[in-house]
Amino acid sequence: MATNKAEAIHFMKIVLDWCSPKVARMMMDDLDFYIAETTDNESIKESIKMVREMVYARAEENLEIAAEEEEHAKGVLVDSMNRQRGMTKE
Repeated sequence: MATNKAEAIHFMKIVLDWCSPKVARMMMDDLDFYIAETTDNESIKESIKMVREMVYARAEENLEIAAEEEEHAKGVLVDSMNRQRGMTKE
């Protein structure tokens, strides 16, 4: 029986509770290479690939969020600096 999405999310959560996202990606890569690519068990193969995709998707989402937060912080800083410059001119 193949893993469903809820089980894959739970699997991913447990992995990320115990290791960093980078280590989780490396671990899922190893599981994919050494187990999923060599096993005849379709359920294990699909489960590993599903969790691996989810771990990578989460990493990409976190990078996008970090970029948005950085852009917003720069905008707030620039606005603050411009406001301060405006105060000193008066």
